[in-house]
Amino acid sequence: MRPSSDTHTVSSCRLRELAARLRSRLRSEESGFTLVELTIVLLILGILLTIAVPSYLSFKDNANKTAAKSDVAQAMRSVVAYGADNYPGSQNDPDPGATNGTTDSGYSGMTLQELATHYDASISTVAGAPYVIDPAGFTPTPSDAQDFCMTAAIGRWIAVQHGPGTGVQVGTLFTPGTCSVS
Repeated sequence: MRPSSDTHTVSSCRLRELAARLRSRLRSEESGFTLVELTIVLLILGILLTIAVPSYLSFKDNANKTAAKSDVAQAMRSVVAYGADNYPGSQNDPDPGATNGTTDSGYSGMTLQELATHYDASISTVAGAPYVIDPAGFTPTPSDAQDFCMTAAIGRWIAVQHGPGTGVQVGTLFTPGTCSVS
């Protein structure tokens, strides 16, 4: 049998151990964040996002505008070469099956497939991705083989070149009849 003093000592040690555990738990809970601290952090993150997101969207929009303009400028090199090669009796007539063709000249008959096949393989042959030649609603002057409309669209921006002697225009609203943007 144990003496009564031992029983008292064991329960006293047990109580000290439980008290130590309770103190350590309380200390660890006190090291957490308060609701006010979390609210301040969320407020700061919100302020940073209101500054960063519009800046990022503006940067992305400007990049799309520049890319659309660049796409038309790149394709125009092939278009100009096509126009130079496409005349009656040309040894380099790009029209399929029309070697030394006599029926067309200038930019008449130009397609994305011919540009990609004969001049620049990087030009997408899928109309609208991003290029379109003579879009629906555009009617080239019948007597002028030098008239065409080349467009490229990226995001909300559309870049347009109407004929070889004009510059590239970039805008968000395309008018097919006049091959122009605003």
